[in-house]
Amino acid sequence: MTIETALVWSIGRALLLTTLALPLSVLVWQCCTAKSNRHDYRIPFTFLAILPLFIPDLLIGFTYRLTSARLVHSVLATEAFYAGLLLARIIALQVAVRLILPGSGISAESLHSWKLRKMPTRHWWSIWIRMQILGPFRTSLIAWLAGGLICFQDFETAALLQIDRHPVAWTVWLFDAHAAGEPLSNSLRFILQPLLLQGILVLPAVIVLGMTQPTSVKTAAVRSVNRSWQHRHRFRQLSACGLVISGVLAIVAWPIVSNCGPVFDGFRSLLNQHTFLPRIQQVGMSLLTSVLACSLAMSVSVWLCDTRSRWLTLVFILPGLCGALFVSLTLLYFFQLPLINSVYDTWLPLIAGQSLLMMPRAWLLVTLLNVRHEQSSLHSGQLLMATNTAEPRSTGQKILWRLSRKRWLLTLAVLSHWCIWDVTVAATLRPVTFEPIITRLYNEMHYRPTETLVALTVLTFAIPFIAYLLAGFVWKHCPQQRDINA
Repeated sequence: MTIETALVWSIGRALLLTTLALPLSVLVWQCCTAKSNRHDYRIPFTFLAILPLFIPDLLIGFTYRLTSARLVHSVLATEAFYAGLLLARIIALQVAVRLILPGSGISAESLHSWKLRKMPTRHWWSIWIRMQILGPFRTSLIAWLAGGLICFQDFETAALLQIDRHPVAWTVWLFDAHAAGEPLSNSLRFILQPLLLQGILVLPAVIVLGMTQPTSVKTAAVRSVNRSWQHRHRFRQLSACGLVISGVLAIVAWPIVSNCGPVFDGFRSLLNQHTFLPRIQQVGMSLLTSVLACSLAMSVSVWLCDTRSRWLTLVFILPGLCGALFVSLTLLYFFQLPLINSVYDTWLPLIAGQSLLMMPRAWLLVTLLNVRHEQSSLHSGQLLMATNTAEPRSTGQKILWRLSRKRWLLTLAVLSHWCIWDVTVAATLRPVTFEPIITRLYNEMHYRPTETLVALTVLTFAIPFIAYLLAGFVWKHCPQQRDINA
């Protein structure tokens, strides 16, 4: 099988699924933003709608690996099963895009005014098309492009579901070819074609986002949708609830329920084999590398927000948008150059690769969670911390925690969660002396599930979660005078 065949399968799958998910995401988004006189269910419903984005692809593939193996003799059944799992994630992503972006970058009044001036000229039609793209079609276009990109770049789920023959995913084909000994020069040549296709998806979204600078998240178009939603048929609300529940059950609930049974036996096995502490250390070291990489990505993102240079921002976030395979193979070639070959077998390539991969998400979260703040507000909290009385110091701690520390820690926790579960960069750029926990899980998940494997998966979830809880408790109550963002 050639890379061209794999690309045809991947392109067709991405275009079909992202198009199918678009109207379904509209249903869910309208339910998330609809106003109701009853008990406000929008916050928990929105949380459930975007929750599949935070479940690792590796866990989904591990959960449904045996189910996919039973369908191996039917190409259509395997493709439909894999597409259903991808569809739930794409819907969640498109809902998140609609929640983040405004409904339109151009007001309805401007559209109506230009329509009244309708003239059969090329200039009028070009401006009208531009206003439509930046107006009512803007959010849908970006949601469609984002859904196609995440589907096209999927690797972990496809690898564990054995989407490597017919049907096939180009990421699995290229990763397996490189792991089987394909020369790096050939791997870089193979990735040029999918890189071009990803550019076709990324660049239009970047151009559309860069042509306007909206100031409000909710426009008149969004509010009109909210009002009209109250008068629509109950069937659409039930359909949206059904989509969200199905996605949560398939992507969140069932992976947890199906794997929680042998957890205690797995921990007992780790203790009996005297491998419990080494595995904790392995998870801890993987968490440390992800924290260093994500901290670097956040620091660069804060700097990019301060510089407010669109071109500079694009330079930093574009490699991560091109996917983990592009980042890992490019850096693998870069660190083999004679001038910097001495640091090839160190932690530097791994941390650099994870930072570049997380850069787009870091920039987005830094912007959304308002990690940056005016220094005057932080300075007020620091002045209160400098007093000798207990009450002003407590107030200063609360101000610093609310304005800076909590948001910084939350952003770091979300980014490191995504980072620690990425297989491609960790497997390609890790030093010889260090094995990230995710590569061990990935290799063992190709075989039958065992109690020890389930216990390791739980540890990979639990240790970072506990570590961030402790860090939040300590950081909230620590009596430091200077803040990290100061």
